[in-house]
Amino acid sequence: MASAYALANKKDDRVHKEFEKWAVLTYTHNRAIIHQKKGADAGIDGIAYFRTNNTDNAKIIFQVKSGGVGRGDIAKMRGDMQRESAVMAILITLEPPTAPMISEAKAAGFYHHDLMDRNYDAIQIVTVQDMIEHGKVLDIPLSIEVLKAAQLKAAGNQLSLLGGDK
Repeated sequence: MASAYALANKKDDRVHKEFEKWAVLTYTHNRAIIHQKKGADAGIDGIAYFRTNNTDNAKIIFQVKSGGVGRGDIAKMRGDMQRESAVMAILITLEPPTAPMISEAKAAGFYHHDLMDRNYDAIQIVTVQDMIEHGKVLDIPLSIEVLKAAQLKAAGNQLSLLGGDK
């Protein structure tokens, strides 16, 4: 945690950008695309795509904050999601979220992943501490994971049609 704080709080913009990059890539297991443009990222530090069915993908946007986070950051993310046509947004922060931040994130609703038959919070707040100390990572399945689950589900349905247990 001390290293994360040191990296995040450097006054050099290039070093701070490395903190943002580290946070997004660590959380996504290197599955995100990092915005490289300095200052022109419109609040988006990374983007990841995930498979929603056999032919379509959906977008997740990431923003990293090292301090001074509040409810307004979550409200802004809702607008960023709309502008970017993203179904989810994830705020990675060094600070713990406030109650108004959590409330605003919950108000954004859910994204239902049809193939996985699972709901995800449309806006998620992740702390760097959870990432470092508890190993929290993005739990949206990769394309191969989605296809395997769909195949297992289909195989289960076929077994039940033949009289096997599901």
